[in-house]
Amino acid sequence: MFDCFPRVTLIVGLILFFVPSLARGQTWTTEVVDLSGESISMAADVDGNIHMSYLGGNGMVKYGFRPAHTSRWFTMDIPGAASEGSTHLPTKIALDPQGNPHVCYTPGELKYASFDGKHWNIQQIDPASGQISFTCSVAVAPDGTQHILWYQYGMPGGGYYLHLKHAVLRDGVWMARTVDYEGQTGKWNSMVIDPRGVPNISYDSFLKNELKYAYWNSKEWKVSVVDSPERGGAGGKGNSLILNRDGKAQISYVRDDALLYAWPTATSWKIDTVSQISTNGGWLGYRTRQALDPQGNPHIVYEDGGSVKHAFWDGSHWSIQLISGPGPDPNRYEDIAIDHQGTIYIGYRDASDNSVKVAVGLPQAPTQNPLTQQKPDR
Repeated sequence: MFDCFPRVTLIVGLILFFVPSLARGQTWTTEVVDLSGESISMAADVDGNIHMSYLGGNGMVKYGFRPAHTSRWFTMDIPGAASEGSTHLPTKIALDPQGNPHVCYTPGELKYASFDGKHWNIQQIDPASGQISFTCSVAVAPDGTQHILWYQYGMPGGGYYLHLKHAVLRDGVWMARTVDYEGQTGKWNSMVIDPRGVPNISYDSFLKNELKYAYWNSKEWKVSVVDSPERGGAGGKGNSLILNRDGKAQISYVRDDALLYAWPTATSWKIDTVSQISTNGGWLGYRTRQALDPQGNPHIVYEDGGSVKHAFWDGSHWSIQLISGPGPDPNRYEDIAIDHQGTIYIGYRDASDNSVKVAVGLPQAPTQNPLTQQKPDR
């Protein structure tokens, strides 16, 4: 797919070792992607190739590619995608129907890098809107329509805005809307486009300590509260959204002492406590990412006391695996992708040497996903 890869010079070989695991009978191999990096985002395409965006140690937003049936990672700087001095710059990657990568990042403004099969194109989205910070999300609809989601931190000329915004590319023009006007909404956000092309998002409402879910009904954003202080108060930090086979939302997120999981029933939202955890504080310390295996079961990666862990539904309960233990650096920037054969790829920053690594493992025995048994009406 990528003609530019023969020109890439940084290729780091495969390193094999067993990762400590709390699950019975499952082993992993580990691959080194780059000697340094953070802010990892991953995606698998229909052919089993793995794609990654991350912030390199050289201050550039970088792209990694692992062809299917190999263990070799090819990496490159995305031309024109510098961090511009920002540290802990978040990146998020999504793939279009042709398997081309699209990446968002927020160096004080909203940048969007897209690959057209031959070249990278860099855009600044909503350039006169003011300061943009924290997380962004990007997704591409089945018809190729591009969507982007971000936390609008400031207003033009100064002052705070602190709301979640969404834009869709129509006829070459980005059309932007505010999703939620409540204060400090969307510092943590996640977006998925369903098969009909409808954007679905999860996000936090920080001041109200709520987790919210919204979808676009072609006229307005339909917003519902998933979790709130009345239900125990989780705040929705570090949320990650997927849609199950029935097109219904399943959301992972954290509070200060637990990893939580929410999905809709016929009348409300069901919330599970997956595991008790220890967070390191600060917005970077709250992060979950998830993916579905071929059987439709959710897999979540998250941080616990500086460790990278993997939680997965085995048909009757949540099982937990330790992927990488703690070290001097507490922020691990983990993400997960699962290919069509069920192979699991978990990317993270090594806590000891800051290298970018990917743990590769096979799933446990397939089981039916009971989270899809009860489905709400929209």
